[in-house]
Formats: sequence, C-alpha cells, structure tokens
Amino acid sequence: MSKIIRNKFKKEGDMIYISHLDVQRLLQRACRRAEIHVSHSQGFNPHPKMSYGNALALGTESQGEYVDIEIEDDFTAEEFLQRINPQLPEGMEFIDAREIDSKTASLASTIEYGEYIFTVELERALSKEFVKSKIVDFMNQEEIMITKKNKKGKMVESDIRPMIKHFDVLSLDENVIVLEATIATGSKSNLNTNIFIPKILGMLEVEMDPLDVDILRRDLYVVEDGQLVSPM
Repeated sequence: MSKIIRNKFKKEGDMIYISHLDVQRLLQRACRRAEIHVSHSQGFNPHPKMSYGNALALGTESQGEYVDIEIEDDFTAEEFLQRINPQLPEGMEFIDAREIDSKTASLASTIEYGEYIFTVELERALSKEFVKSKIVDFMNQEEIMITKKNKKGKMVESDIRPMIKHFDVLSLDENVIVLEATIATGSKSNLNTNIFIPKILGMLEVEMDPLDVDILRRDLYVVEDGQLVSPM
C-alpha cells in the first residue's frame, strides 16, 4: 500500500544554481540511496511519482519549496526525513514532512502566491521616507502595465497590479535596502521576478542590473477562505 509524503525543503548556497530538472534528478537519486521506494506511473515510459510546487528560478534562494513523493514503504513522515536528509548535498534540506491523502489536490493546482525578499545594494543611499512614498504611490496605481511576449511570440501589454498582494520595505541600512513582496506564483496567475524586479528598480529610480538583486523565496501559499496558508 503506497502513501504520499508532502515535504517542505530549502535550497540555498551553491544549490541555487541547479535547475528544477536537476533538482528532480537529485531527489530521485537521493531516494534510491536512502532505500526509499518511490512509486512509478504505469505505461510504456514509467516515471517516479514526485510532484512539485511552482518551479524556482535559477539563482533564487528558497526557504519554502514543496514536493509530494508517493512511496511504497510504510515509513512515517519523520522516518522519511531521517532517511532522505543524509543523502542530500549541502544547501538542500528537507525541513518538514507529513502524510497526505491521495485525494489531496496537487501542489501545482493549489499554490497561488509566493512570499519573496529582495535585497538591493545601492550605489547611493535612499531615505526611508523616499522609499515608503514610492511604494505607496506604486501600490496605489490602478494599473501597472508591462509589455511582454505571449506564447505566439507577439508583444502584448499586461497589467501586473492584480498579481501583487503585498509589497513593502523591510529594512533600509545605509546602502542596502530589503524589500518584501507577496506576488502571484502559481498555475492560475504568475508574476515572474524577472518582470517584477525591473519595475521595482524603476520605481526607486535606481539604475542597476536586475540580476544583481538577491532573491529569497521565503514560502509558497494556498488560499483558503480568503487567507494565505501553508500547503503543509
């Protein structure tokens, strides 16, 4: 009798530079080494039953990634953690686990928001009053338009304002500003940080390469009764 273990894990250090596909391969190998028997799909090309939340962009640190793993073993969630963690490289760690019912909706179909921390090293100091006023003006806009390519390769305009649930300054210390944002991060709606960060820099009147902004995904959330709650 198989069971499904929902896991929360973090990805930091050098691990932020491995792709989502590499993470999938890494976890499959770790399970084999831990002698965890992962269930496989039926058919001509069986694949391991491991399903993830929204894929993390390359170079992004995270304290809240999720994966559901269906196993053939009768391990408790705690036993699963004890087996898998010694097989993971430095920078990856499973930090929570629980068994879920097979009828539980998938992570990909239920996760709607991600909480992010952006750290910007400035060449010139900005006052907290300036930053706060810029954020207030930014969030008071009815529309925040961007231009991007659609799936057909055509340039189209899109309003990202409905995708920003929360945005504020967390700290401002000399030339380092730390911002926090909760933005759409799911299959229904998704605001890519590659789009959001240039908007932030433009708002602050800061000229720098968006790739120089450090990103931490603190957690992912589902919406229940209008509230953001953990997938766990």
